[in-house]
This record gives sequence, structure tokens and C-alpha cells, in this order.
Amino acid sequence: MRTLLRGVLRPLRAFRSRPWPAADVPLRATSHGTGLLYPEHIPTTPLQKALLAAGSAGMALYDPYRHDMVAVLGETTGCRTLKVLRDQMRRDPEGAQILQERPRISLSTLDLGKLRSLPEGSLGREYLRFLDVYVSFQLLCIWSPGRGEEW
Repeated sequence: MRTLLRGVLRPLRAFRSRPWPAADVPLRATSHGTGLLYPEHIPTTPLQKALLAAGSAGMALYDPYRHDMVAVLGETTGCRTLKVLRDQMRRDPEGAQILQERPRISLSTLDLGKLRSLPEGSLGREYLRFLDVYVSFQLLCIWSPGRGEEW
């Protein structure tokens, strides 16, 4: 597979904008002209993003259970969508209020009993189901607002 990719990617060397980092410099330490978003962030060029998006889209269509490929597709293509969503929220009075206030979800603002009473299929009920399946309530108790943390 590696040899096949080398042959396909060889013509793309002409599009490289800057030389590769020295061998003793870890790849994560380079920034390709962009700032690091977090310590483990690996910046990518637009060409790399396009290749990641195309590859992950193809793999996600081939095997929809590859949630990692669906996540990569969302990460590489979601920036424009998020900007459009933000702009739509700014135009809506309620959305603008949410963006201005920036409310935080915490144990003090979350009424689990009320969420349980909502009808099946509602956003609140599905959110509670998500919390039950994927989020440990011990973690919620540790990050409770009484300890100065929010999630």
C-alpha cells in the first residue's frame, strides 16, 4: 500500500510550500505557518485536509461503522459549516442571546428528573440517554460546579 501511495503522491511534491522538518524534530513540533490549537495539535495544510476529507469520506461510505473516519471527515470539513451556523445564530434573537451569554451545562443547571419525563425521541431524552451510555456520572460529580469546574 505504501508503495502504491508513493507513486500516486510523487507528482504532488511540486505543491509543497516549505521543506519538511529536520529528521530530529518531531512532526508535532512543526506548525506549517499556523498556531497550535492545543499541545497535541498536528496542523495540516489545505491539501492535507482535502486528502484526509476524501479518504475518510470514501472509507466512511465503504464501512459506516468506522466512526473514526466519520469523525475525521467532520473535523476536516466542519469549519465552514460551523461558521455558517454561528452566523445564523447571530441573526436569530434567541441564538444571539445564547452566543452572548455562553451558558454552561453543569449539575446545577441540569435537571435529570425533568429530562427523564420528556417523551421518547425528544432532544432532552436523547441527551439523557447519551449521558447514561457515554458519560460516567462519577465524572459529573467530580466536575460539579461546587468544585469550581464546569463541563
